[in-house]
Amino acid sequence: MSMSQLPSIDDQLVTADNPPRTDLSDGMDHARCAALHNYLVEYCRAADGRLDPAAEGSCTTYFSTHGDAAEAVRPRLHPSVAAFLAAARTPDAPLFYFVAGMPDPDGGDFNGLFDNETADIEDEPKDSIVRLYFSHMDACGGKSGGGMLYHQGRHLASFFVHPDDTERAFPVDEHSQNWHFFETILSNWIALIRLGKVVASPTDDPALYGSVKIGNWEWRPYGDGQIAGCVAAWDRLCGVTEVRRRQSSGATVGDEDNHPNEPLLTPAAMNAAGIPDPSSVRTFLGLARRPPHIRQIALGLSLPPAHGATFAAAQPFTHLPRRVPQWDGTTREGIVPPVYIFFSEEGTPQVDTSGLRSSFRYYWEDGHGKVPDGITFPSSVPPGAYSECVIRSEPEATEEAFRLPLPFNLYGARLSSGDEMMNRAADELFQHGFKPFGGDPNRPQRLERLLDHWASLVERGVWSVGPHGVQGSIEVFKDSTVDWASYAIPSSW
Repeated sequence: MSMSQLPSIDDQLVTADNPPRTDLSDGMDHARCAALHNYLVEYCRAADGRLDPAAEGSCTTYFSTHGDAAEAVRPRLHPSVAAFLAAARTPDAPLFYFVAGMPDPDGGDFNGLFDNETADIEDEPKDSIVRLYFSHMDACGGKSGGGMLYHQGRHLASFFVHPDDTERAFPVDEHSQNWHFFETILSNWIALIRLGKVVASPTDDPALYGSVKIGNWEWRPYGDGQIAGCVAAWDRLCGVTEVRRRQSSGATVGDEDNHPNEPLLTPAAMNAAGIPDPSSVRTFLGLARRPPHIRQIALGLSLPPAHGATFAAAQPFTHLPRRVPQWDGTTREGIVPPVYIFFSEEGTPQVDTSGLRSSFRYYWEDGHGKVPDGITFPSSVPPGAYSECVIRSEPEATEEAFRLPLPFNLYGARLSSGDEMMNRAADELFQHGFKPFGGDPNRPQRLERLLDHWASLVERGVWSVGPHGVQGSIEVFKDSTVDWASYAIPSSW
């Protein structure tokens, strides 16, 4: 039985039209959560060709697997959590990219079903924190002890890569944005599968780019679905900006469009700049339409110049080598360099890249914090929006992401997680921080989310629009230190 023959789970997925149950008087929506969990179990088995519809009724569940040990802890479980575990099939392979499996009933505070160590540290009632899944070290930077924590009093869940991350979600009332309905997180994982960001294949098959596989699962750097989503977000941003432009009293630019299908950049311009082919940013820049009357797309940021030589001359990173010798004699290979996408105004102060606050410098270092001789890494770069630098074989490579280095501090601004920026890097604005759906807190935000968020800022009137697009200099980004909620993108994957 192939994955395409799996029973539909669409009626259980959390969507805008099918939201989670908000009446928590009965606790977890256990039937829905068990259906989503079991779908992931079946998906793994189908990927390995091990799905047997005839054995449907004989599948073991958490309680049948652990027998008396599980029954002994049943009184400590909320009835809805017990009902979930009674229906949840025991995975015989990693359930998802971040998940190694389900804990034993009596495995101890950091390996068992109950995490009373965390409950005690965070002043939560005994037995209130249940670990439904434990994390997979290979997908979590070699860290152990993390997993999906479920709060039996509040009936909300959050995924932690490492136990130390609990400070990002406790006290619960102060970190409500980092707690979600369990079915929302499971639906989010299934959405990643459907998008093609996380892909399942037979366990013994190699990953596409040689990256780590977690059982059946591999994390793809990017895919067609993400490109399509990014282009759609670009269209929304251009659309709402054009509406505001026409409404503004100063919109005197003509409305005729003589180049309706002109892309942001032509293949010739991208070749001149050395943009890798194929790559996420190249595909986006070739598909996204250049708006005829909009020059400034965000605060102090303009469209990339269409002239190939001008665009290429402004690129700080694409001329750098894609292979970097390491101190131990090995070589870092396959670097996909950042591309300068949205340009700051001429004369804007540069961003220092020489110190620890540079997110890109790491890729051209030798493993001991030094750029090897013969590589001229820029000491400063213009502020603006850049595509993410990746090596596709690395865990959680996110080629469709962005960085927004800015030439000033933003103390007081916040990440999606609600955590205050600590000015560790020059490009933290609009980034994630702690990820309650799972993943490395340092994994950058997707360009699609940034463009969608910018469209929201225009639509809500937070940003004003004039005859040539968004008005205001790059300095207005400092508003994020006061009105931080407008500059924090809501949590997603």
